[in-house]
Amino acid sequence: MNSNKRFLGITLFFILAFMAVSSTGYCRLDGIKASDCKVLKLTYAEVNPAGSYSGYIAKLFKQRVEELSLGTVLIDIKYGGILGNDNEVLTSMYQDDNPDILRTSVSYLQEYGANKAAMLSTPYVFENRDHYWKFIDSGMYKEFLDEISVNNSKFKGLCFIEEGYRHFFARKPINSLFDLSGLKIRSAYGNYFEDLIKVFDASSVKVPFTEVNTALERGIIDGGEQPVLNYLSNEFYRRAPYLVLDAHVLALSEIVISDTIWQQMSDEQKRVILRAADYIQRVNKVTIRKAEEKALKALKEKGVKITEITDMSPWKDKCSELVFKITKAYSELYNKIQELK
Repeated sequence: MNSNKRFLGITLFFILAFMAVSSTGYCRLDGIKASDCKVLKLTYAEVNPAGSYSGYIAKLFKQRVEELSLGTVLIDIKYGGILGNDNEVLTSMYQDDNPDILRTSVSYLQEYGANKAAMLSTPYVFENRDHYWKFIDSGMYKEFLDEISVNNSKFKGLCFIEEGYRHFFARKPINSLFDLSGLKIRSAYGNYFEDLIKVFDASSVKVPFTEVNTALERGIIDGGEQPVLNYLSNEFYRRAPYLVLDAHVLALSEIVISDTIWQQMSDEQKRVILRAADYIQRVNKVTIRKAEEKALKALKEKGVKITEITDMSPWKDKCSELVFKITKAYSELYNKIQELK
Protein backbone atom coordinates (compact mmCIF):
# COMPACT_ATOMS: atom_id res chain seq x y z
CA MET A 1 0.00 0.00 0.00
CA ASN A 2 2.78 2.41 0.94
CA SER A 3 4.61 1.58 -2.28
CA ASN A 4 1.40 2.30 -4.23
CA LYS A 5 1.01 5.66 -2.45
CA ARG A 6 4.66 6.40 -3.14
CA PHE A 7 4.16 5.52 -6.83
CA LEU A 8 1.04 7.70 -7.06
CA GLY A 9 2.87 10.54 -5.32
CA ILE A 10 5.78 10.32 -7.72
CA THR A 11 3.41 10.07 -10.70
CA LEU A 12 1.41 13.09 -9.53
CA PHE A 13 4.65 15.03 -9.05
CA PHE A 14 5.74 14.36 -12.62
CA ILE A 15 2.28 15.19 -13.99
CA LEU A 16 2.27 18.52 -12.19
CA ALA A 17 5.86 19.15 -13.26
CA PHE A 18 4.94 18.40 -16.88
CA MET A 19 1.95 20.72 -16.71
CA ALA A 20 4.12 23.49 -15.30
CA VAL A 21 6.70 23.01 -18.03
CA SER A 22 4.12 22.72 -20.82
CA SER A 23 2.39 25.90 -19.68
CA THR A 24 5.65 27.77 -20.31
CA GLY A 25 7.18 25.21 -22.61
CA TYR A 26 6.97 27.45 -25.65
CA CYS A 27 9.30 29.81 -23.81
CA ARG A 28 12.22 27.44 -24.43
CA LEU A 29 13.38 29.51 -27.40
CA ASP A 30 16.95 30.67 -27.56
CA GLY A 31 17.26 34.04 -25.89
CA ILE A 32 13.97 33.88 -23.98
CA LYS A 33 14.26 34.10 -20.24
CA ALA A 34 11.86 32.57 -17.77
CA SER A 35 10.72 36.05 -16.81
CA ASP A 36 9.65 36.66 -20.43
CA CYS A 37 7.38 33.61 -20.60
CA LYS A 38 4.11 35.38 -19.89
CA VAL A 39 1.75 35.38 -22.84
CA LEU A 40 1.57 38.81 -24.46
CA LYS A 41 -1.80 39.69 -26.02
CA LEU A 42 -1.90 42.46 -28.62
CA THR A 43 -4.85 44.12 -30.36
CA TYR A 44 -4.59 44.89 -34.08
CA ALA A 45 -7.00 47.43 -35.64
CA GLU A 46 -8.06 47.09 -39.28
CA VAL A 47 -10.62 49.42 -40.86
CA ASN A 48 -11.38 47.01 -43.73
CA PRO A 49 -13.46 43.82 -43.41
CA ALA A 50 -11.91 40.42 -42.71
CA GLY A 51 -12.47 39.32 -46.31
CA SER A 52 -10.47 42.22 -47.76
CA TYR A 53 -6.86 42.08 -48.90
CA SER A 54 -5.88 44.13 -45.83
CA GLY A 55 -7.75 41.59 -43.72
CA TYR A 56 -5.75 38.82 -45.39
CA ILE A 57 -2.49 40.63 -44.55
CA ALA A 58 -3.63 41.08 -40.94
CA LYS A 59 -4.37 37.36 -40.61
CA LEU A 60 -0.98 36.45 -42.08
CA PHE A 61 0.75 38.77 -39.63
CA LYS A 62 -1.17 37.27 -36.71
CA GLN A 63 -0.39 33.74 -37.86
CA ARG A 64 3.30 34.44 -38.34
CA VAL A 65 3.70 36.18 -34.98
CA GLU A 66 1.97 33.37 -33.13
CA GLU A 67 3.99 30.70 -34.96
CA LEU A 68 7.36 32.39 -34.42
CA SER A 69 6.63 33.09 -30.76
CA LEU A 70 5.30 29.55 -30.22
CA GLY A 71 2.13 31.00 -28.76
CA THR A 72 3.70 33.47 -26.36
CA VAL A 73 2.54 36.48 -28.40
CA LEU A 74 -1.11 36.46 -29.43
CA ILE A 75 -2.89 38.95 -31.68
CA ASP A 76 -6.59 39.81 -31.62
CA ILE A 77 -7.64 41.48 -34.89
CA LYS A 78 -10.52 43.95 -34.82
CA TYR A 79 -11.85 44.24 -38.38
CA GLY A 80 -14.23 46.58 -40.17
CA GLY A 81 -13.42 49.74 -38.24
CA ILE A 82 -14.97 48.33 -35.06
CA LEU A 83 -12.46 50.39 -33.04
CA GLY A 84 -13.09 53.50 -35.14
CA ASN A 85 -11.66 54.98 -38.32
CA ASP A 86 -7.90 55.34 -38.78
CA ASN A 87 -7.74 58.85 -37.35
CA GLU A 88 -9.76 57.86 -34.27
CA VAL A 89 -7.58 54.78 -33.67
CA LEU A 90 -4.37 56.79 -34.03
CA THR A 91 -5.67 59.33 -31.53
CA SER A 92 -6.54 56.52 -29.11
CA MET A 93 -3.12 54.93 -29.55
CA TYR A 94 -1.42 58.28 -29.03
CA GLN A 95 -3.39 59.25 -25.94
CA ASP A 96 -4.26 55.92 -24.31
CA ASP A 97 -1.84 53.36 -25.82
CA ASN A 98 -4.82 51.39 -27.11
CA PRO A 99 -4.99 49.42 -29.38
CA ASP A 100 -1.46 48.12 -29.85
CA ILE A 101 -1.11 47.77 -33.63
CA LEU A 102 -2.71 49.54 -36.59
CA ARG A 103 -2.45 49.27 -40.36
CA THR A 104 -3.10 52.72 -41.74
CA SER A 105 -2.56 54.81 -44.84
CA VAL A 106 0.75 56.68 -44.71
CA SER A 107 -1.17 59.95 -45.18
CA TYR A 108 -2.74 59.57 -41.72
CA LEU A 109 0.71 59.42 -40.13
CA GLN A 110 1.84 62.80 -41.41
CA GLU A 111 0.30 64.49 -38.38
CA TYR A 112 2.50 62.31 -36.17
CA GLY A 113 5.80 63.15 -37.83
CA ALA A 114 5.85 60.87 -40.88
CA ASN A 115 6.29 63.58 -43.52
CA LYS A 116 8.65 61.55 -45.68
CA ALA A 117 6.32 58.56 -45.62
CA ALA A 118 3.39 60.80 -46.55
CA MET A 119 5.42 62.01 -49.53
CA LEU A 120 5.13 58.49 -50.91
CA SER A 121 1.48 59.35 -51.58
CA THR A 122 2.56 61.99 -54.10
CA PRO A 123 0.63 61.58 -57.38
CA TYR A 124 2.51 59.36 -59.81
CA VAL A 125 5.63 59.18 -57.61
CA PHE A 126 5.97 55.53 -58.63
CA GLU A 127 5.70 54.97 -62.36
CA ASN A 128 4.51 51.40 -61.86
CA ARG A 129 4.60 48.54 -59.38
CA ASP A 130 8.06 47.43 -60.44
CA HIS A 131 9.33 50.92 -59.63
CA TYR A 132 7.86 50.71 -56.11
CA TRP A 133 9.37 47.30 -55.43
CA LYS A 134 12.79 48.53 -56.58
CA PHE A 135 12.37 51.17 -53.87
CA ILE A 136 11.62 48.47 -51.29
CA ASP A 137 14.30 46.05 -52.47
CA SER A 138 16.93 48.82 -52.46
CA GLY A 139 16.42 49.23 -48.70
CA MET A 140 15.76 52.96 -49.16
CA TYR A 141 12.31 52.49 -47.61
CA LYS A 142 13.84 52.02 -44.15
CA GLU A 143 14.60 55.72 -43.86
CA PHE A 144 10.92 56.47 -44.50
CA LEU A 145 9.73 53.71 -42.18
CA ASP A 146 11.95 54.77 -39.27
CA GLU A 147 11.01 58.44 -39.54
CA ILE A 148 7.99 58.16 -37.26
CA SER A 149 10.09 56.56 -34.52
CA VAL A 150 12.63 59.37 -34.73
CA ASN A 151 10.12 62.22 -34.80
CA ASN A 152 7.49 60.73 -32.51
CA SER A 153 8.16 58.38 -29.60
CA LYS A 154 4.54 57.13 -29.56
CA PHE A 155 4.74 54.89 -32.65
CA LYS A 156 7.15 52.53 -34.33
CA GLY A 157 6.86 51.66 -38.02
CA LEU A 158 7.05 47.94 -38.79
CA CYS A 159 6.59 47.65 -42.55
CA PHE A 160 4.93 49.06 -45.66
CA ILE A 161 2.08 47.30 -47.46
CA GLU A 162 1.19 48.11 -51.05
CA GLU A 163 -2.54 47.85 -51.80
CA GLY A 164 -2.54 48.78 -55.48
CA TYR A 165 -3.11 52.09 -57.21
CA ARG A 166 -5.93 54.37 -56.11
CA HIS A 167 -8.54 55.18 -58.77
CA PHE A 168 -11.58 57.44 -58.90
CA PHE A 169 -15.08 55.95 -58.74
CA ALA A 170 -18.46 57.67 -58.98
CA ARG A 171 -22.22 57.33 -59.30
CA LYS A 172 -22.00 58.64 -62.88
CA PRO A 173 -19.67 57.69 -65.78
CA ILE A 174 -16.05 58.91 -65.71
CA ASN A 175 -14.52 58.56 -69.14
CA SER A 176 -11.88 61.26 -68.83
CA LEU A 177 -10.38 63.61 -66.25
CA PHE A 178 -12.90 66.28 -67.33
CA ASP A 179 -15.79 64.15 -66.05
CA LEU A 180 -14.54 64.72 -62.50
CA SER A 181 -15.27 68.44 -62.76
CA GLY A 182 -17.96 69.54 -60.31
CA LEU A 183 -18.27 66.18 -58.57
CA LYS A 184 -18.26 65.88 -54.78
CA ILE A 185 -15.46 63.43 -54.07
CA ARG A 186 -14.73 61.87 -50.71
CA SER A 187 -11.23 62.82 -49.62
CA ALA A 188 -8.89 60.56 -47.71
CA TYR A 189 -7.23 62.13 -44.67
CA GLY A 190 -4.41 64.54 -45.39
CA ASN A 191 -4.04 67.74 -47.39
CA TYR A 192 -2.41 65.92 -50.29
CA PHE A 193 -5.66 64.15 -51.13
CA GLU A 194 -7.76 67.29 -50.74
CA ASP A 195 -5.42 69.15 -53.06
CA LEU A 196 -5.40 66.27 -55.53
CA ILE A 197 -9.18 66.28 -55.81
CA LYS A 198 -9.23 70.06 -56.32
CA VAL A 199 -6.63 69.70 -59.09
CA PHE A 200 -9.27 67.85 -61.10
CA ASP A 201 -11.82 70.64 -60.47
CA ALA A 202 -13.88 68.47 -58.11
CA SER A 203 -15.04 69.33 -54.59
CA SER A 204 -13.28 67.63 -51.69
CA VAL A 205 -15.62 66.28 -48.98
CA LYS A 206 -14.32 64.81 -45.73
CA VAL A 207 -16.15 61.58 -44.89
CA PRO A 208 -14.86 58.85 -42.54
CA PHE A 209 -13.99 55.66 -44.42
CA THR A 210 -16.60 53.64 -42.53
CA GLU A 211 -19.33 56.06 -43.66
CA VAL A 212 -18.59 56.21 -47.40
CA ASN A 213 -21.48 53.95 -48.42
CA THR A 214 -23.96 55.99 -46.39
CA ALA A 215 -22.61 59.22 -47.86
CA LEU A 216 -22.96 57.82 -51.39
CA GLU A 217 -26.51 56.65 -50.73
CA ARG A 218 -27.56 60.03 -49.35
CA GLY A 219 -25.87 62.01 -52.10
CA ILE A 220 -23.46 63.69 -49.70
CA ILE A 221 -20.73 62.61 -52.11
CA ASP A 222 -20.78 61.62 -55.78
CA GLY A 223 -17.77 59.35 -55.52
CA GLY A 224 -14.38 58.72 -54.03
CA GLU A 225 -11.01 57.18 -54.76
CA GLN A 226 -9.71 53.86 -53.54
CA PRO A 227 -7.60 50.88 -54.61
CA VAL A 228 -9.59 48.30 -56.59
CA LEU A 229 -9.40 45.81 -53.71
CA ASN A 230 -10.99 48.20 -51.20
CA TYR A 231 -13.57 49.35 -53.74
CA LEU A 232 -14.67 45.72 -54.09
CA SER A 233 -14.42 44.48 -50.50
CA ASN A 234 -16.30 47.48 -49.08
CA GLU A 235 -18.95 47.23 -51.84
CA PHE A 236 -18.64 50.86 -52.90
CA TYR A 237 -19.52 49.66 -56.42
CA ARG A 238 -23.14 49.06 -55.37
CA ARG A 239 -23.80 52.79 -55.13
CA ALA A 240 -21.01 54.07 -57.37
CA PRO A 241 -20.62 51.59 -60.25
CA TYR A 242 -18.28 53.65 -62.44
CA LEU A 243 -14.52 53.23 -62.05
CA VAL A 244 -11.73 54.94 -63.99
CA LEU A 245 -8.26 53.38 -63.78
CA ASP A 246 -6.29 56.62 -63.57
CA ALA A 247 -3.80 55.21 -61.03
CA HIS A 248 -3.15 58.64 -59.49
CA VAL A 249 -1.54 57.38 -56.27
CA LEU A 250 -0.08 54.05 -55.20
CA ALA A 251 -1.96 53.14 -52.02
CA LEU A 252 0.62 52.55 -49.32
CA SER A 253 -0.12 51.52 -45.77
CA GLU A 254 2.20 51.39 -42.83
CA ILE A 255 1.78 48.94 -39.99
CA VAL A 256 2.66 50.71 -36.75
CA ILE A 257 2.89 49.53 -33.17
CA SER A 258 2.52 51.58 -30.00
CA ASP A 259 5.96 52.50 -28.75
CA THR A 260 4.75 51.99 -25.18
CA ILE A 261 4.06 48.29 -25.75
CA TRP A 262 7.20 48.01 -27.88
CA GLN A 263 9.39 49.19 -25.01
CA GLN A 264 7.77 46.63 -22.71
CA MET A 265 8.62 43.71 -25.00
CA SER A 266 11.57 41.41 -24.55
CA ASP A 267 14.27 41.41 -27.22
CA GLU A 268 13.00 38.07 -28.50
CA GLN A 269 9.42 39.35 -28.77
CA LYS A 270 10.65 42.35 -30.74
CA ARG A 271 12.55 40.06 -33.11
CA VAL A 272 9.39 38.01 -33.63
CA ILE A 273 7.34 41.09 -34.51
CA LEU A 274 9.99 42.40 -36.92
CA ARG A 275 10.41 39.02 -38.61
CA ALA A 276 6.65 38.73 -39.06
CA ALA A 277 6.51 42.26 -40.49
CA ASP A 278 9.31 41.47 -42.95
CA TYR A 279 7.49 38.26 -43.91
CA ILE A 280 4.18 39.94 -44.78
CA GLN A 281 5.99 42.68 -46.70
CA ARG A 282 7.55 39.95 -48.87
CA VAL A 283 4.22 38.11 -49.21
CA ASN A 284 2.63 41.40 -50.27
CA LYS A 285 5.04 41.59 -53.21
CA VAL A 286 4.01 38.20 -54.63
CA THR A 287 0.26 38.33 -53.92
CA ILE A 288 -0.94 41.88 -54.64
CA ARG A 289 -0.93 41.64 -58.47
CA LYS A 290 -3.03 38.49 -58.64
CA ALA A 291 -5.38 39.79 -55.95
CA GLU A 292 -5.99 42.96 -57.94
CA GLU A 293 -6.48 41.07 -61.22
CA LYS A 294 -9.03 38.84 -59.51
CA ALA A 295 -10.82 41.88 -58.06
CA LEU A 296 -11.07 43.61 -61.46
CA LYS A 297 -12.52 40.46 -62.98
CA ALA A 298 -15.08 40.23 -60.15
CA LEU A 299 -16.08 43.88 -60.60
CA LYS A 300 -16.65 43.39 -64.32
CA GLU A 301 -18.83 40.38 -63.57
CA LYS A 302 -20.85 42.55 -61.18
CA GLY A 303 -21.54 45.04 -63.96
CA VAL A 304 -19.14 47.80 -62.93
CA LYS A 305 -18.28 50.08 -65.86
CA ILE A 306 -14.49 50.29 -65.92
CA THR A 307 -12.67 52.90 -67.98
CA GLU A 308 -9.03 52.23 -68.78
CA ILE A 309 -6.70 55.15 -69.53
CA THR A 310 -4.31 54.60 -72.44
CA ASP A 311 -2.55 57.96 -72.16
CA MET A 312 -1.73 59.09 -68.63
CA SER A 313 0.03 62.28 -69.75
CA PRO A 314 -2.95 64.66 -69.26
CA TRP A 315 -3.53 63.26 -65.75
CA LYS A 316 0.13 63.65 -64.82
CA ASP A 317 0.29 67.15 -66.30
CA LYS A 318 -2.69 68.19 -64.18
CA CYS A 319 -0.79 67.12 -61.06
CA SER A 320 2.63 68.60 -61.89
CA GLU A 321 2.32 71.70 -59.69
CA LEU A 322 0.97 69.65 -56.79
CA VAL A 323 3.86 67.19 -57.13
CA PHE A 324 6.35 70.06 -56.90
CA LYS A 325 4.54 71.49 -53.85
CA ILE A 326 4.61 68.16 -52.00
CA THR A 327 8.16 67.14 -52.84
CA LYS A 328 10.10 70.42 -52.70
CA ALA A 329 11.08 69.92 -49.04
CA TYR A 330 12.43 66.45 -49.87
CA SER A 331 13.60 66.97 -53.44
CA GLU A 332 16.79 64.94 -52.93
CA LEU A 333 14.88 61.90 -51.67
CA TYR A 334 12.25 62.30 -54.37
CA ASN A 335 14.93 62.40 -57.07
CA LYS A 336 16.56 59.27 -55.65
CA ILE A 337 13.22 57.47 -55.93
CA GLN A 338 12.86 58.64 -59.54
CA GLU A 339 16.35 57.33 -60.36
CA LEU A 340 15.14 53.82 -59.50
CA LYS A 341 12.77 53.70 -62.49
